[in-house]
Amino acid sequence: MLVIHTTLLYLHIALGAIALLLFWLPIIARKGGKLHISAGKAFYLIMLVVSGSGIIMSLIGLADPVGIYVNSKPLSSEQIDSMMRWRIPFTYFLLLLSLLTWVTVRHAIGVLRAKANRSMLRSWRYQGPVLLMFPSAVFVGFQGVSIGMPLLIIFAAVSFFTATTISLYVYRATVAPRAWIIEHFGSIVGAGIAVYTAFFAAGGRRVLSQWLPGEWQLVSWLAAPVIGLIILATLTGYYKRKYKVKPNSALQ
Repeated sequence: MLVIHTTLLYLHIALGAIALLLFWLPIIARKGGKLHISAGKAFYLIMLVVSGSGIIMSLIGLADPVGIYVNSKPLSSEQIDSMMRWRIPFTYFLLLLSLLTWVTVRHAIGVLRAKANRSMLRSWRYQGPVLLMFPSAVFVGFQGVSIGMPLLIIFAAVSFFTATTISLYVYRATVAPRAWIIEHFGSIVGAGIAVYTAFFAAGGRRVLSQWLPGEWQLVSWLAAPVIGLIILATLTGYYKRKYKVKPNSALQ
């Protein structure tokens, strides 16, 4: 189990680092151009592997937390118990974050393929992971309240909100013409928020702890969502005007 977890971790880190940079190419490239399409496809495939490996690693960590996270560290039983009290809920958070990433990046491509034909998105195979996010978000939020970790509570709310907005888009009776463009853009930005949050909350926190100790690390963890939501709010209005996405003229 440890070998599998370690191998996936190195793959996860390497591809995650590429995704951190690659995310910006589809955002800044001309929409519909060759660079936009090729970079977007590469980001999509990489993020599927990153989120998929994150899910598997989290499940392995939950199945054998002592073997994975303690391993050969010289810790007493009291120290192990103390670490597990926050490590296990944090692993649930990473599992939810990986699921959120999987759902958002897949939805970004799903709406492109479906466009106005949203019936393609209503299969159980497509909606299953989305529906799974509802109980998962509630559970992680409860874990966050139990151990007093605001990061878990905040991202539980974000995950619940994301699953709700995706479900509303898929099952709503009518949507505006070309609404899939906004849905695609919002989902890509959501996947970017997830990958940057994972970096600051998991990989980058050891480096950032030198400058932001203790509870101040929450600032770095929330930087990605705040910046991402500002980008989303700013550019959504622009793209709605550019592509004439009008809510008063709906398509079935």
